[in-house]
Amino acid sequence: MAAYHAKKRLGQNFLKSDSIIQKIIEAVNPQPGESIIEVGPGRGALTTRLADSNAEITAVEFDRDLIGHLNKLFKDRDNITLVNMDFLKFEPEIKRFKLVGNLPYNITSPVIDWCVAHRERIHAACFMVQKEVALRLSSSPGSKDWSPIAIFTQLYFNIKVCFDVSPQHFQPPPKVTSSVIELRPRQAMEIEYLGEFEGLVRQSFRQRRKILLNNLVPDLIADATTARDLLEEAGLAANCRAEQISTEQFLKLTKLIVSRKLK
Repeated sequence: MAAYHAKKRLGQNFLKSDSIIQKIIEAVNPQPGESIIEVGPGRGALTTRLADSNAEITAVEFDRDLIGHLNKLFKDRDNITLVNMDFLKFEPEIKRFKLVGNLPYNITSPVIDWCVAHRERIHAACFMVQKEVALRLSSSPGSKDWSPIAIFTQLYFNIKVCFDVSPQHFQPPPKVTSSVIELRPRQAMEIEYLGEFEGLVRQSFRQRRKILLNNLVPDLIADATTARDLLEEAGLAANCRAEQISTEQFLKLTKLIVSRKLK
């Protein structure tokens, strides 16, 4: 499809490397008859290889111009279903499925949110993302990459960075290195006050350079004295920062804040 030019506004960078496609296929491990949803099939290079496994492929593509090409390319493939719509609005009828896709930067976070919302139906997910996003998603407390998206995603998924992909494997080449990541559902932590927990985490990282106490007062905790007491009760130093705090510690602090407000 030489005449088709990638659209910058859609963040399109098409994977062209057979060796990288093969590595993704090995990571996805498609099996005959299983359901795989592909996010943004693009020119169909990965779609073709997925379908060769005799898995049932549902390819969701937003770009109407690409859908025309894909319909012609796959007109004789009975195990490929093309859907022309925004993936974020897609509600699959399939009960259990794998996910795969090369995700543009601007939709990576919303797609991860989609995965969290549909987590009970996802067997596994394999995504190409910007390397900096992969590092953020797979980060740990104490790292500069520790962030709300890592905390919220790791509540429900184990995340593995499989391998990096340099720009020359794409057409056109992006300005950044990409990484292929794998998400596998895990047993979720028990969260008593989910809304309050999410609010606490987001507020804590609002200004990363500030200590936690200064991010929480007065929006979530009325005054600094109360905040110091609650941090001490949670086993946290008064001068700690959000990036130092584990998910379990955030959960404990949430309960303490809610309990204090209920008194």
